[in-house]
Amino acid sequence: MAEIIRKANSATGTPSRVKSYSSFAKGSRSALRKIAPLHARRKTPPPLPPKPPPPKKTKKQLELEEKWEEQLEETIEGWAALSSQERELLRKQKRDMEMGYED
Repeated sequence: MAEIIRKANSATGTPSRVKSYSSFAKGSRSALRKIAPLHARRKTPPPLPPKPPPPKKTKKQLELEEKWEEQLEETIEGWAALSSQERELLRKQKRDMEMGYED
């Protein structure tokens, strides 16, 4: 790139010392200006758009989850004493079992 700029800046009538057969070497200053500059002021690409929100649960899904929650409360002693993370894990396991997912 430096060689191309040096040749473009040199006088047009002066022959260069080294012959170059590159098609870029024959470019004019106006052609060189069209090349995208590679420097710090170059604009960064815009950030990715945010993820779309998860789809809303249907009435049927909400009823199923409520039913599963009641079943878990009945079958597991000390359900109220469990932490929210443990409850969420048990809910997920129950949902996977009911929906037929396997590990």
